[in-house]
Amino acid sequence: MPIYQFYALIEPRDDSFFVKFPDIESCFTEGTTLSEAVNLAEETLGVYLSFCEDERAEIPKASPLNQMEVIQGTSLVLVQVNTDHFKGRT
Repeated sequence: MPIYQFYALIEPRDDSFFVKFPDIESCFTEGTTLSEAVNLAEETLGVYLSFCEDERAEIPKASPLNQMEVIQGTSLVLVQVNTDHFKGRT
């Protein structure tokens, strides 16, 4: 039961909320509401990490909270996933 935790930055845009994971350059998503953005962040992170496990690719180390840079107007959210829940979705 592999469980991972990564911080996501959520940036409000004109008509959406853009989500990126500072520790994982190629992992990002976007939702039309804040709630949808958080849900999609969990889904995106889970699928990405599950794929990395399947391919035996290196999974980046998550940065601690005190190393996260939060720009004014963005939100920092801790996203926790169990990759067992995402097997077969890659």
